Amino acid sequence: MIPLHTTLLTTEELTTAALRLAAIYGPLLSGQTLLEKIGEAIEQDRAAIVLAASRKSGSDFTGLLKEGDTLRDAAFVALRDFVGSWAKNPIATAEQSAAAARLQEIFDHHGNTLHRLGYNRQSGKMEELIEDLQSSVSTADLVTLSLTPLFAQMEQAQTAFEGLKADKAATEGGLELPTIAEHRPRLERHLNLLLSNLATWNDLDPTPALTQAIGPMDEVITQLMAPALARRTKIKSTTEGENPAPQA
Repeated sequence: MIPLHTTLLTTEELTTAALRLAAIYGPLLSGQTLLEKIGEAIEQDRAAIVLAASRKSGSDFTGLLKEGDTLRDAAFVALRDFVGSWAKNPIATAEQSAAAARLQEIFDHHGNTLHRLGYNRQSGKMEELIEDLQSSVSTADLVTLSLTPLFAQMEQAQTAFEGLKADKAATEGGLELPTIAEHRPRLERHLNLLLSNLATWNDLDPTPALTQAIGPMDEVITQLMAPALARRTKIKSTTEGENPAPQA
């Protein structure tokens, strides 16, 4: 098996290697207790690194929150206005008019301009509104007026906004989220350990499935190592150019 020099890989290349190789060696680990545990550790470290790489600073959430708030405002206004239109529709059936009147009463109760409130106050009002619109009667009324998709859109926009708020709070609160510095060395160690065990297994007691998997794994390693080795060669050439050997 071709060696994987993990220290030469970027973090993105390393996590890509872990993911692509796991797709090949994964079926081989079934029933191999120790190798299965190493494989699980590799996936845990890979996932932790991906999560850590996606973290944002508190300031990064400013634009995202504004965008999320704009989306939930638009969803709220759309549903509110359609309910209002049904309530004033002169050709609505008696059933439709009754459904619109009940829904309009709910909007009037929680505030038809709640989208103009600050983030936190609006969130509280939106949650109360959504809870009332989730009742069995309101659900039936939304179906009667064909407004279920608009309600779902508003509900999803509210959930997404609250998710952004939670992410921002977690980032600013200093919760113990995974770090690349913590998990990269572990991923390198576990991945190298697993590949070493697979190579030894193939040398001492090969199986048709293992032998067949070696080729595809070597291809993945070759593809990922090519740019890494090219970077090392470039750095070496640059260093030698800056520090020429003394001439006799």
